[in-house]
Amino acid sequence: MTETTKRASTTLDQAPQQHFPCEECGADLTYQPGIRTLRCEYCGHENPIIDAPAKIKEYSFSSALEALAHSEKRPLDNTPIIKCPNCAASFELKKNQHAGDCPFCGTPVVTSTGETRLFQPKSLLPFNITEEQARSSFDNWIGQLWFAPSALKNKATRDERLLGIYVPYWTYDSHTDSYYQGQRGTIYYEQEVITEVVNGQTRQRVVNVPKIRWTPVSGQVRQFFDDVLVGATRSLPRKILDNIQPWDLDNLVNYNEAYLSGFQSEIYQVDLDEGFNQARELMEQAIQQAVRRDIGGDQQQITALDTRYSDTTFKHILLPVWSAAFRYQGQTYRFVINGRNGRTQGERPYSIVKIVSLIITILILMIGLGYYLETSGILDQMLQQGGSVQYEYYPNTPHYPSYPNYPR
Repeated sequence: MTETTKRASTTLDQAPQQHFPCEECGADLTYQPGIRTLRCEYCGHENPIIDAPAKIKEYSFSSALEALAHSEKRPLDNTPIIKCPNCAASFELKKNQHAGDCPFCGTPVVTSTGETRLFQPKSLLPFNITEEQARSSFDNWIGQLWFAPSALKNKATRDERLLGIYVPYWTYDSHTDSYYQGQRGTIYYEQEVITEVVNGQTRQRVVNVPKIRWTPVSGQVRQFFDDVLVGATRSLPRKILDNIQPWDLDNLVNYNEAYLSGFQSEIYQVDLDEGFNQARELMEQAIQQAVRRDIGGDQQQITALDTRYSDTTFKHILLPVWSAAFRYQGQTYRFVINGRNGRTQGERPYSIVKIVSLIITILILMIGLGYYLETSGILDQMLQQGGSVQYEYYPNTPHYPSYPNYPR
């Protein structure tokens, strides 16, 4: 089943908008993390969010690419012009956003994403932790950083402002069949006689020298990848987004604009095919590890690898993050917090004073230790008893690096 790519007849400034008035008093409602109701802060009435019971669907990747190839290309980077449904003011959302607040009356407005991108989000994870909880997670993260400037741990001097935003992601499922050729390495030992000088005397001894016997191998590895996750935003660094995983994707709900009320939401900037290329990089890493396990032995070499992908499907989803930035000595550092579990990652400054102090402390300790060994006579005793340490080197023995397993 493919996602619709039919071109809408409305223009950007005619895109439908929604806001969510209270059923009792008409006040504008915003979503409160962790609950499935829109609670009115004025009259206290709880307006339930009704989730569609339909199962979260996967969409055919190949059919979507075919539809894209035959569709008329749209202007993807136009800025939507929004007319507030409360005060009738017209304003622009920031580029690549489709949810925000009216700057004139503060009304939360959500506009359709179908007017600016071919694919609309079909499911999301609602925010689960509040801004206060997210700020606490950030404080804990800052407190655990080595060599962080002391000023960052002083809440009163920081100027960060948390922003709740739904970030677009792609997920990909795919069956893979990988055909490989390579070599299996088995370690064995041969005895060799070496000559060495000990206390001025020459002597010989027998040592076991490791060697590797290589055997040609070939085979096939079959794997299924489920929900390989790729961030579809360019606003935040990919490394930071990858490091706030895991996400509880089993708890995805069908897309409901009520969850976006009071939060910002981005439109995807990484296209479907580009996202799959990034997903393939992740899958290929896991495939290589599976091939090495299949080869077996003590060492492995892969000389040829051909992977075929089939029955590939995708989902376009929104995931919640608390995002902010703080300034330190004229530079801006960004960080994000997983809106489900509070996991925090970001850019950080280093305290040069703390690093230099540590280096000086280590030098002082080393000088002190050397002085103690020399004055106590221990150093002279060590030199008299010593001899030299012999390092054995075998130029004809190949060295092959080991490859750790990375379980999926």
